[in-house]
Amino acid sequence: MSAPTSRSPSPVQAPTIQQTPGPRAAALQKLYNDAISHTLRTCSYSNFASSFPTPASHAPDAMKRLHTDFVEKLHRTCKLNFDQILRDRQVVASLNDLDRLVEDARKRKAAAEQATNGQPVQPPLPPHTLPASSLYLSHLTPLLSEQQASLSSRLQTAQSENADLVDTVLEQRREIERLVSQLETTIADIDAANEALPVDDMNALTEEAVALDMDLRTAG
Repeated sequence: MSAPTSRSPSPVQAPTIQQTPGPRAAALQKLYNDAISHTLRTCSYSNFASSFPTPASHAPDAMKRLHTDFVEKLHRTCKLNFDQILRDRQVVASLNDLDRLVEDARKRKAAAEQATNGQPVQPPLPPHTLPASSLYLSHLTPLLSEQQASLSSRLQTAQSENADLVDTVLEQRREIERLVSQLETTIADIDAANEALPVDDMNALTEEAVALDMDLRTAG
């Protein structure tokens, strides 16, 4: 029987989180862009020029260009800073994961309602109200189930190999018993032949065998 190989369980793979903005991430980005656009529209040229009356009265064209450059640069800077925050905090991935969890919860709820045939669905217990043993067992159950399936498979393999070994041993035992029976039959035949042979003939055969052996030794 071959020795079972030890294999470490494969880690549970986490679901892949889409990096493209989902509904919530897209809504957040739109909300920020709308807020920035609204804020910058309040910074009109008239409001901007009222803060610099002298340059505005003497060089209005230059002030308009300055206002346009200021608004565009401020918008670009705010957008770059916001995008940097999204990347640093992994906001898109987190919101996409939240979308996935909400969708999964919605599907589970629909399946539960369908299974109860219109009856009220019993809501699950909040995780924070569960005892510690239930929480860690819920995490260990998939790993333990995998280990149990692996051990059951190895046990079935060992039992099959042991059954084959038992069959081989029984076959060898039957073969030994058959050979012993044949040997006992041969010995019985020899004993019967010796008993049927007269003593004088037996002595004569012994003498002939001894003489033949001497002749062979002499010739050699």
